[in-house]
Amino acid sequence: MKSQRSRVEILNRLPRAAVCAEIGVWKGDFSNELLLSTAPNRLHLIDPWRFRPELPKRWYGGRLAKSQVDMDGIYMSVVGRFKNIPEVVIHRMASADAARLFDDEFFDWVYVDGDHSRSAVMADLRTWWPKIKFGGQLVGDDYRWKDENGFRSVQHAVVEFVQGMKTEVELVGGTQFIIKKTAEPAACT
Repeated sequence: MKSQRSRVEILNRLPRAAVCAEIGVWKGDFSNELLLSTAPNRLHLIDPWRFRPELPKRWYGGRLAKSQVDMDGIYMSVVGRFKNIPEVVIHRMASADAARLFDDEFFDWVYVDGDHSRSAVMADLRTWWPKIKFGGQLVGDDYRWKDENGFRSVQHAVVEFVQGMKTEVELVGGTQFIIKKTAEPAACT
């Protein structure tokens, strides 16, 4: 599977012993891979685990989880999975709310895989960019994903973001992306 190979490749490229975050956790499977592959000093898992019935084709809107009760159960399973791992901190909240908990230049890298709508991806990129240390990375998944209308929402948001930041995006395996935060601060337009 191409997506799985892309994720393995991105795992091999993420810095080890880092302070990092994953936006969009679902059941914690990739969180576990991040933990095992990168041995972080601290891994913040951020997800609201909120049922979204207005998006019935998405996992959290009816395709897999059928109600808020299902989402609460998924959250509890994630808590149970990581409860004895002191490097993992779970934040059950929206991405933007969680970002306010951290100082700018706090993270070595942040992995974005939350709400895939164009506006939500753009909000995540803009919100988490200041939280990345210079020399760090904003990384993400599903670059070529298509929404319910066939629109490549993640790709469009990433392209718009890097153009505004006057930086570049690197694709890894076609589905993963890396935006490196250079040593020189760039102004957002």
